[in-house]
Amino acid sequence: MMRKKLLLCLFAIALISCDVEDEIINLLGDGTVKADINGQTKVFTFGQNSVAAAITSGDSGPITVYAFGLAASTDGVSDNSETTAIGVTLIMDNPDVIIAGASFTFPADAVGGTYTFEDENGSTTIDADETVSATLSIAEVDVPGERISGTFSFVTMDPDTNTTYTVGNGSFTNIPFFIN
Repeated sequence: MMRKKLLLCLFAIALISCDVEDEIINLLGDGTVKADINGQTKVFTFGQNSVAAAITSGDSGPITVYAFGLAASTDGVSDNSETTAIGVTLIMDNPDVIIAGASFTFPADAVGGTYTFEDENGSTTIDADETVSATLSIAEVDVPGERISGTFSFVTMDPDTNTTYTVGNGSFTNIPFFIN
């Protein structure tokens, strides 16, 4: 339902705007995620890439569990190129811990990272989703403006190959952020 509303809004903007790209950026943000993946810097910006952050909740028996998730990926599907994606997730019992200055470290906190990659013809695939180490720090949270910024790093392992991948010097700036 939300996706249909968003598409309808974007279509309306396209009909009345001479510069659609500027309107979309104003509506959805100009967030950037940057990280060194095994020493190679990758920058994800809204537009050709996807960037987002959210707090979601779910019931686990008698308690409610919350998750903060940050994700960034390239769009390899529509342009038949490689796809790279990184994600950071924090499981918590109270969403009020997502404040400026908060820091989380694995394994003391339930924070983890994932890295996936597929080349343009699908012959090389990486699905590293077993966290070895991880940190997440929140620098700014603008709930009314729906934006969040901070830093992260993690080491994760692909269980199929036992290969580890290091995602370091990670930052997220002005990422569209919502609480569900």
